[in-house]
Amino acid sequence: MYWNDLKVFAAVVQKGSLSAAGRQLGLSQPTVGRHIDNLEKALNKRLFDRGAKGYQITEQGLELLPHIEAMVRACRAIEEQDQDEVSGVVRLALPEITSRYFGKRLLPLQKLYPDIKLEIATSNQFVNLSRREADIALRTELPQQGDLRTKLAFRTQAAVFASHQYLSKNPAALTEDRYQRCDWIIPVDGCSSKQASEWYKQKIPASRIAYKCASFHVMMDMALAGAGLILWTSGYARDQPGLVRVSDEITSQQRDYWLVAHSEALEHSRVRAVWDWVNTLFENERHNFIL
Repeated sequence: MYWNDLKVFAAVVQKGSLSAAGRQLGLSQPTVGRHIDNLEKALNKRLFDRGAKGYQITEQGLELLPHIEAMVRACRAIEEQDQDEVSGVVRLALPEITSRYFGKRLLPLQKLYPDIKLEIATSNQFVNLSRREADIALRTELPQQGDLRTKLAFRTQAAVFASHQYLSKNPAALTEDRYQRCDWIIPVDGCSSKQASEWYKQKIPASRIAYKCASFHVMMDMALAGAGLILWTSGYARDQPGLVRVSDEITSQQRDYWLVAHSEALEHSRVRAVWDWVNTLFENERHNFIL
């Protein structure tokens, strides 16, 4: 008999089904079922009746329930006591552009929690928080499933930007002729949001696309070097004094960014500390964004 079997048993009793318990624990339905089977074999007792309405606890299961719940509470208390030290690894998943902005502001977090070690995954692909692929993620779409905690971090718009160097040689960048007469740097297909992809197709002729990049960091570096114009998040562009905004804000490119974490992950003091700190960071930086 193992601790994980007991924890799964308590979750199935609480949620009433394998799938719901799995979502709570970040486990697949077959994995939850195996834990229940293992516990029943170890105890030589039938703990649940399986039926169309889900898993119904048996009388034998009810007899064991208070003892197992007490063990679960005791184990969680031990875990929380260990977590009070606010130390260990916290994994963050950030969109590529955000990681650049975020990385410049991490020093206060390191000073506040020197024993927390951050692992930052930079990707525009969604990670599965229920499977613990990350502890905290910043997403551009609100997740619809899972036992997740969400909070609107910020809302942004975008505009067209150019370097001082490019603008001095191409004054058309300041006019509506920028789409027909200027060079453009855009993401490769599949790297940008649907709304941004549609905007590129509508506004920029193929003949004016000078570069396509699979990295937003490379796009930024090329724009700073004077290679052409970029569509960029205005809040992030303020971090780059070498860029000049050459258009009005493009309201069709407004995007919401959501801070997301699995509810169980936030029970860990180190994850909660980072969650609270990141949330405060975005609140303090709200003047850079539309909130």
